[in-house]
Amino acid sequence: MKCPYCNAPMTEELLDYIVDIDDQEIRLEDVPTWVCETCDYTEVEEEVIEAVEDMLAHLDTVQADPEEE
Repeated sequence: MKCPYCNAPMTEELLDYIVDIDDQEIRLEDVPTWVCETCDYTEVEEEVIEAVEDMLAHLDTVQADPEEE
């Protein structure tokens, strides 16, 4: 894959993906992300974004850990 800004090669890395929902920061670890080797531009593929959005849409169905309460 080539960077759309500088045309340099991009490599796939696992990075943290941070989303703000209702004034709360949610950090997802090890999200596959393309990173430009030259300008550090990052891009997440559409399929990955859809999976993240689906997961975030179902956050209200996840129960809190009873030990944390």
